[in-house]
Amino acid sequence: MADLNQYLRLRLGEATYLLPSTTAYTIEQRDNLVTNKAAEGNVAAWRAMRTERIPAYCLDAVLKPVRRQNWQRAVFLDAKPQAVGLIADEVELLPRTETQVVPFVPLGQPPTRIGHLFSGAWLSGKQVALVFDPKALIAYLQSLGA
Repeated sequence: MADLNQYLRLRLGEATYLLPSTTAYTIEQRDNLVTNKAAEGNVAAWRAMRTERIPAYCLDAVLKPVRRQNWQRAVFLDAKPQAVGLIADEVELLPRTETQVVPFVPLGQPPTRIGHLFSGAWLSGKQVALVFDPKALIAYLQSLGA
């Protein structure tokens, strides 16, 4: 678990996103997961627990489910009724002192029942990283189903 003064930087394809450490998460190596070898479904892998399997979804840069094999980590977000995971090409903890996030409300209809997926943005040089709203991200991932 990260401390409250950090962001988790996630690279999904060619896009970079931030996840505030206000939500509980666990980072797992691919070797610790059960990969989905079936051709159908959105689940890329599962984290096998004693009483349940927690799904992890692989998303492209625009957050659409994809199936690809060249990934190394998954970030599992604690949630009710079930935790959910997100496959990432790269993860890195960033201190909040190195990130200056500007809050904003995206235009248009929210894609989840909780609201919009993003609550802010971080500019680093010429790159922009959108900041996930953890509750909306969890709702979006849970909506992808098995």
